[in-house]
Amino acid sequence: MTSAIMVLFGGYGILQSLFLSMYVLTSRLRKATSNLILVAVNLFLILFLADSLYLFLDESNAVHFNSISLTSLALIGPLTLLYCRVFLNPNYKAGLSELIQFIPPFLPLVYQMNICRLHLLGIGLYILAYTITGFIIVSRSSSPMLNKRWLYALLSSIGTVVLLLSCFSMNYLCIIGISIGFSVMIYLISFLSIRFYKELFEPVSKKIAQYQKTNNDETHQLFQQVSDEIFSKKLFKDPELTLPKLALLTSIHPHKLSHLINQQSGKGFPEYINSLRLAEARHLLRTSDMKVAAVAFECGFNSLSSFYTHFKKSDGMTPSEFRSLAEVHVGHERDQSE
Repeated sequence: MTSAIMVLFGGYGILQSLFLSMYVLTSRLRKATSNLILVAVNLFLILFLADSLYLFLDESNAVHFNSISLTSLALIGPLTLLYCRVFLNPNYKAGLSELIQFIPPFLPLVYQMNICRLHLLGIGLYILAYTITGFIIVSRSSSPMLNKRWLYALLSSIGTVVLLLSCFSMNYLCIIGISIGFSVMIYLISFLSIRFYKELFEPVSKKIAQYQKTNNDETHQLFQQVSDEIFSKKLFKDPELTLPKLALLTSIHPHKLSHLINQQSGKGFPEYINSLRLAEARHLLRTSDMKVAAVAFECGFNSLSSFYTHFKKSDGMTPSEFRSLAEVHVGHERDQSE
């Protein structure tokens, strides 16, 4: 009975993960880097489940297979965090610090560690640290809520597995419990990705095509009305402006307003509002003698450091340098006119 349960759930998890991975690798979805990272996570899940199933049925060569299993399990942590970063920002480039994080997971393989309660607990805490970091990164992101919900579901599933790793005692029940948890997690990921979040996995080129197709006159007109409302009343100058507050002022549901701004401007709400503030700041820097700090607060930034950060990121120079360059340009135009 125990063997049947192990084979049933372990085998189901392996097949489900293989199906999802093959679907991505044989379709245009493979063109998105984030999808390839998700496939890597799935493949390590397969390796862990296959190893658990093998150990349950045949414990020969246990040391070698146990070390592989622990390494594949530990790699899920940094891979999941990297997936979150790339999914939120398709142009994200992993640096040296991200690559270094992939070294510790190979320690079990190097030292030929066995599966035991202490090792599972250590790896569980290791993955938990990456899961918590992922939640923090997603919560601070300005991405649409649909993207965040998908990542929350993925991180929550992994958190469930960490709970299984930490709570079950090291016996056959532990292996069955973890296998069931992984199988349920993989099924949840597959179901959510196919049923609710399919469009999130499309490569950038297809997303752009879909965006152009759905950018009809009605949504464009509504966006123009919202933009006119923001400009005419200078709503962006309010440093406490939030999406719910703007939704209340424009009588549009927050979720619909967020989708509208993201679809029409290609930016999240915070990024869109900051772009309006920066446009106003450039205008004031060119046409007035206001101090830079006064310009920052006048345009809706709640701190001078935040204003400098966003301005330099947008224009590649500080506000003072922008003003100096604008004055030189105006002086040059006057000389030419004379």
